[in-house]
Amino acid sequence: MSLLPLFLGPVARIAASMARRRPAEAVATVLHRAGALPRNRGLERLVVRDDDMFVGRGSCIIAQFVIGVVRCLC
Repeated sequence: MSLLPLFLGPVARIAASMARRRPAEAVATVLHRAGALPRNRGLERLVVRDDDMFVGRGSCIIAQFVIGVVRCLC
């Protein structure tokens, strides 16, 4: 069996979540979740607080992986 079907769901979920909002909001949200967003009110206004991609039962594995990589780099 291939691992491709296991990744299609999370990739589709993260793509749909990113497509629903502006690119700046998506990047600001990922940086905020990783703890790498500078303390700036203008940037913090862009953070999406109730994003279904990061919270809840169906949290996205791909998004968590991206946040983990950003945490390691910062």
